[in-house]
Amino acid sequence: MIHRCFTACAFVAVALALAACTGSQDEALGGPGLPQQLRGETYPGARHELAGELQLLDNGCVNVVIDGVSRLVIWPAGSDLGDPVTLPDSTPLADGDAITGIGTVMTVNALPGGADGYWGSVTGFCDTQPREVVVFDEVSLDR
Repeated sequence: MIHRCFTACAFVAVALALAACTGSQDEALGGPGLPQQLRGETYPGARHELAGELQLLDNGCVNVVIDGVSRLVIWPAGSDLGDPVTLPDSTPLADGDAITGIGTVMTVNALPGGADGYWGSVTGFCDTQPREVVVFDEVSLDR
């Protein structure tokens, strides 16, 4: 029994070591990817029309500046990293673009899992200050 446990532990250790070696160095530095609404999660709060300016940070995180306050964005499901963001309808967004959407501003603690869950890790990487995010249900480029 002890031999099986040791073998299983050794196997897991080797698998983790090999996994750490995969991918490029740039991927390892890439951060959490584009934060977007996750299937099965709900994001509480009254929805409003929100307008602001896209802001690409030095760490690769994408914020929106609304009324002079820069906040991390949780994008609609289906959004993707682009230059810096591609919306679900394939519209590309760039740093400095004016955007409008339907969404809510909420605290990090109110996100699913709270400050200690997945979103806590994302907002920690992005150094989210104030401890608030903008959750967009839909968003478009102002033309």
